[in-house]
Formats: sequence, C-alpha cells, structure tokens
Amino acid sequence: MARPLVYYAITIFIGCLTCLMLLNNPVLGAVLAASFLAIMYFTIDRKFLYIVICFFVMGIINYYSYFNINLPNEQELKVRISDKSTYYCTAKAGNKKIVLEGNIFELEQGRIVTLQGNFKKLAEYDRGVVGRYTVKNYKMANEDILSKIESFRKGLYKKFLGILGEEKAAIVMAVCFGDSAYIEKTQKEDFKKLGISHVISVSGLHMSVVYKALEMVIGYKIAILVSFVYMIFTGGKASTIRAFIMIFILKISSKVYKKYDSLSSLSLAAIILLIIRPFSILDMGFMLSFLCVFGIVAYNKKMKKVLYKLPAKINESFSLSLSSQIFSMPYAVVALKTFSLGFLFSNLLLLPFYTVVVVLGNIGLVCSAFHQIFNLINYGVFTVLTIIEAIQKVLGNLLPEMIYFSYIESLVVFGLYVCYVGIKKGYGQFKYVPFCIIFVIAFQNYKVFPEISYINANKNNTVLVQYRKTTIAVTTGNVNVNDIKVPVKIDRVFQGYKGDSVMKLTDKYSIRLISRGKKIEAQVCFSQKIIEQQNISVYNNEIEEILPYKDIVKLKNDETYVPSGTIINKYIIIGDKILKFTRGLEEIL
Repeated sequence: MARPLVYYAITIFIGCLTCLMLLNNPVLGAVLAASFLAIMYFTIDRKFLYIVICFFVMGIINYYSYFNINLPNEQELKVRISDKSTYYCTAKAGNKKIVLEGNIFELEQGRIVTLQGNFKKLAEYDRGVVGRYTVKNYKMANEDILSKIESFRKGLYKKFLGILGEEKAAIVMAVCFGDSAYIEKTQKEDFKKLGISHVISVSGLHMSVVYKALEMVIGYKIAILVSFVYMIFTGGKASTIRAFIMIFILKISSKVYKKYDSLSSLSLAAIILLIIRPFSILDMGFMLSFLCVFGIVAYNKKMKKVLYKLPAKINESFSLSLSSQIFSMPYAVVALKTFSLGFLFSNLLLLPFYTVVVVLGNIGLVCSAFHQIFNLINYGVFTVLTIIEAIQKVLGNLLPEMIYFSYIESLVVFGLYVCYVGIKKGYGQFKYVPFCIIFVIAFQNYKVFPEISYINANKNNTVLVQYRKTTIAVTTGNVNVNDIKVPVKIDRVFQGYKGDSVMKLTDKYSIRLISRGKKIEAQVCFSQKIIEQQNISVYNNEIEEILPYKDIVKLKNDETYVPSGTIINKYIIIGDKILKFTRGLEEIL
C-alpha cells in the first residue's frame, strides 16, 4: 500500500468522528463506522486492514477518554489558566480544557492555580471543553517557565505599544506571536473582508518564514531548536505544530538519506495532533491548516504549469494562493458562512509586506532588551505597517463586500464544488447532484424542525423564530426586515418588544421571550400537556396557559462580534434535544 501514513491519518480522524457521532447519535455513528470499515475491507490489502482497524479503534478510545472525565468536587485541583478575558476564563487540568466560572476575576493567564469548587461535566466538542468548574477559592502557585513566558509576552506588548501605538502594536502581536487578544473587532472584520484572516494568527507560513530566516543565520540544528521554542511561545496552535513537524521531518530525512514525501509528512503530523488533541476534528485552525497544505501538495505544480506565461514571482504567488484555497475555501464557506471575492488580490499584494513584519517583529523580540536597536527595528515595522494600511484602505474601497451564506447555502456551495470536481475526474454520476441541490434550495424556507436564532441588528437584540413555512422576528428596537441579513422571507417583525411572552410552536414545546433592556432572552419550554392546535401564536403575559413545564432550557446568546444583521447563535429543536450552531459547528446542549 503506497503512503500508508495517509490511510492511518484518515482512519484515526474517522475514528474520532465516529466516537463524536456515537456519543450524540448512536445510529448515525454506527452507520458511519460500518460504512468506513466496509470500504476499507473491499479496497485495501488484508495485511493492512488490521492496522487500519487498530488506528480506527485508537481514534474512538482516545476521543472517548478525553471527554469522559469527572473532576473531583470540593477538593484541590491544580490547573493552568490558558485563556483569560474580562468575562471568560478557561484552564487546563492536565490536557483537559475546562471553563472556569465564579471567583475568576483576578486570575492571570499562564499562571498555575490551585482551585477549590464544583465541577459539572458539560462537553463542548468544537472547543475541546470537557466541562465547567465553579471556583469558590483559589491559590496562586509560583511562576514557572510557561507563566514567565506569558508575563514576558505582556511586557513585550507594552514595549511595542509605547512606540507603535495601539492598533499597530496589536497587529504585531497577532501577526508575529499569535496573540490576537489586542485586535479590535472592526480590525478583524477588515481582515475577513480582504480574505487575509490567516495573517493575524501564527500559521505554517509564519513558522516557515521564521525557520528560513534562522537557518540562514545560525544553521539548521539550532534553527530547529529555536523554532520549537517559538512554537511554544506563540501558544502551540495546531498550524504551528503541524508546520514544525513537517520542517523537522524534512531536515532529518535529508540527513539520514531518505526521500522526503510531503503527503506522508503531513499525515504523520495529523496523527500526532489527533493523538494529543482528539477534539481537533472540529477545530477550524486544524482543518484549514491541513487542507491548505494538502491543496498545495496536490495542485501547486499543476497551477504553475497552467500559469506558465506569468512572470516567475507572480506565477509562484498566484499558484500558491490558488492551490491552498482549493480544499480550504469550500470548508471555510461551510464553517464560516462567508466568502471574500478579493482574497486572491489581497494575498498577492499584502502577504509579502506581512512577511517582512513577521521577520522584523521577531528580530524585535530578540533585541527587545536593547532599547536603541528595538526602536530602530520598530521604525521599520511602523513604515511597513503604514504601507499595509494604505493598501488595505484602497482594497477595502475597491473590493466588493463579503458574501454571507446561510448554513443551507454554504452546503449548496460545497455540494456544487464536489459535483464539479467529481465530473472533472470522470465520474459521470455527479451530474445528478445539482438536482438534489435544487430540491434543497426549494425547501430551504420550510423548516421541519423549529429554529431559534439570535441576531444583533442596529445594536438591538433580535430573536428569529422559524418553523415550517412561518418566520417571525421579535426585536427590542426599531429593526426593519432589510436590516436582518438572512436568506429567508420574514413574515412579520415585532418591534419595540417588552415584557415576558410565549410563542407556542407545538404541543410539546413553546418559546418564551423575556426582554431585558435592549436584549432578549429566549427559552425553550417543554410542556406537560397539550393545549391547542399546532401553530405559531403570540401570547402576552399569559404564561399560565402552558404551565406546568416539564423542563426549561435557556438559550445562551454568546457575547461575540458578528456583522450587524447576521446570526450570532442558532438553535434547532429536534425531539427532546437542542442543537446549538456557533460559527457553523454544532454542540449538543
């Protein structure tokens, strides 16, 4: 079997995905497992089949063991604070990620803390969170090497801030060191519009630039060691770990006289990451990083041949940008439900300048203790960032606005793309796919299951309720239909909503809406008795009509930035379960 590591990487990925499905829907999980093993049984040699099964079982066990954990209550628990903002805090207990609540306001990112409180098992699969821990008391431990690195990074930001100003210092910290906490929401939106969001998180590109610069100065051995330290310093994200593993294998293979195979190297990196972090199957950074590199490996040379008439440098840039988007773009459209038409021009014009920023920023890191040299380097950084701002301003005015997709539309785009690739590869059966897509589009406005969405329009909360052929919007302010950017026909908008009311959807559950100033809290109320015929009706302050409730589920409205009029969170009620969609990924409540 050629390139067995590719099979093993795919197998362990499917194993993790199967376990996720089994935990939430045993029937679908069983179908996925049976289908995959059947395909392997009829397509690969028997001597490799047993190894594939071992990797498949490993993926299932590894994923299950990660989320199947109960931390002790009312006992001391030692954790490291991994992410801390004003209202949100996560920590790692061993390699398990938990969300901290309660007495958390004085905790510091990077520090080891001994906690005392209560743990509630509540998996959030897309973020790798195993549960929530309510902190009652805590005790800070002495600083170790990792917490000192975090303190150094904060001090480094203050040094850049004093010279470059707030916006430019934030960009340097994000572009060079992967710390995007200082980036404003409007800045992030500008990067998304230009299709260059990847530059504000340390990726394989950054690792490659840093390694090449180091190798030219200090040789490959020390460059590998320093690159490993840089990977730790920037937070050990999936993309940087993947890049480091591939660079390490590339250099080692040449020294032991072995031929380097980029696809096998990429697969080995995936296997290592999925063993360490099985929840990465739903991590966008993981998926985009591997899909980008896979596209480059598979199509970069072909792109160069197609664009052979272009000058060498332009050919290389275009080929790299296009090939990296072949697999990652369809995934990004489905996951993010957005698409930037100007991504190619933005990458072509801006990436060379951001590469210079990466190099200068890391030189500034090394020379941060020498005031005069640090100032001189920052003069260069300031100049380059000023040029970048000018180019971004021009592109922002020339390029069209981002295209926003609904979840169904993003799946349609992905389906058409798969159809195109299948037909190009000679599989005529794919010509029937568009008929299925037309059927999906025709019925996208018909909701078999009730959907409740939170939308932020004109700085006011709006709740969108969709069921069967009816769609209504309830808002605390003055919001028009045109202000709500969803691809469905809205039958009615209730403006200036105040009070506590109930919408009855079926005899099993109703939607309760409670106004809290400019915000609305939505709740799903599972009732115990049948009241009236199934339809969408509005009751004003007549809660007793559907009491008593068997269960009430509050639908959380995440405090996250999205463009005005677009969906923040979407909840779908299926039977007695509520699925939450956040950035295109779902989790079971």
